[in-house]
Amino acid sequence: MNKKLNLIFITIDGARQDRLDISKKFRYLIDKGVYFSQMITCAPYTLSSMYAIFSGMYPSKNGVDSYYNMFKFKEDTCKTLTEYFKEEGYYTKGDFLNDATMPNQGFDEVTIHNEHKDDFLKLHQKYLKKVHQINKKGKNFFLYLHYSNIHTSIVKNVIKKYSDFDDVYFNSTNQNIKKYNGYLMTAGNYAKQMYETIKQLGLLKNTLVVFVSDHGISNGEKKGERCYGSFLYDYTLKSFAIFMFPNKMNKEVKEVTRTVDITPSILDFFGFPEDDSYEKIQGKSLFPLIKRKENSKRIAFAETGGLNGPWPSHKKSNVKCVRSDEWKLIHNETPNTWELYNIKKDKNEVKNVISKYPKIKKKMEDQLNKIVNDCKTPKIEIPIELIKK
Repeated sequence: MNKKLNLIFITIDGARQDRLDISKKFRYLIDKGVYFSQMITCAPYTLSSMYAIFSGMYPSKNGVDSYYNMFKFKEDTCKTLTEYFKEEGYYTKGDFLNDATMPNQGFDEVTIHNEHKDDFLKLHQKYLKKVHQINKKGKNFFLYLHYSNIHTSIVKNVIKKYSDFDDVYFNSTNQNIKKYNGYLMTAGNYAKQMYETIKQLGLLKNTLVVFVSDHGISNGEKKGERCYGSFLYDYTLKSFAIFMFPNKMNKEVKEVTRTVDITPSILDFFGFPEDDSYEKIQGKSLFPLIKRKENSKRIAFAETGGLNGPWPSHKKSNVKCVRSDEWKLIHNETPNTWELYNIKKDKNEVKNVISKYPKIKKKMEDQLNKIVNDCKTPKIEIPIELIKK
């Protein structure tokens, strides 16, 4: 059990996995830890993505499955990562984008940064130094930090300027990519300097450091989605995680993984048993993949309901998909249309081959239905003495 270790968890909001190679700083960080290069978010927007990450449960299971359900997290049945650390006696501190985007259960202290004015590096370095002082006094800590500059730049320069069907935006993909790459480079500079500060404080030897992307962002690939949240294509679904262990393990895990696997992996590393008085976590520990002891391939599930786009759905998810390392099946519930892509051969998801491979469609539809049904079915057993009352 690793109770003498700390946890630093940093989210790089809106960082696309397929662009990390343009940044020497991100490549440097990748070489310092275990890099999950095929991690799939279960929701392509921050709100549902972060609740899923911290609960280890899909949005339809934990209650936050749409923008309008931001305050419907099932806290009585879904235990958060933070609550596990709080119960183990850790000091828990979080710096959020706003009150709605994260579950605050279990945090001793929460601050909301000013996304327009704050210098994230200086602010978050200050919090690093604070928890370092707490740790020097014998108290372990869990520090969560949210880097939101990419998000803020997209809101200012895309969301507030263009619609989801604006020809000016969708005919300017090269320019869009160039601007986005600039935001990502800035994020890489922040992440690298945060790592160096953690190192200078001597925290690498007794801390698990985790860098995560919550979702990607469109640069105009598909008309109908100028940024994220409307569709389930890989440009928004592919995220990543870098786990930096105290023993300096370095490798790339190329198998499909899911953001709901993050919390059970951290619990596994720290030796915290899952609390069976809550709903069972849907994610699985990543350690069997790290140790090359898992033969079965994981299936990723994602869902969304857009605020805009061709079929907005503010109160529930209406686009769902399952994804393997080779295939992706998407169900657009509102128009009741299906899409099937061979993502190994067609990484940009251009050619819908739904009519060509009925057996694959049927197999993946069964997988999709199984997960959707699991999200509907309560798994908590009510003690008989409570039923009698």
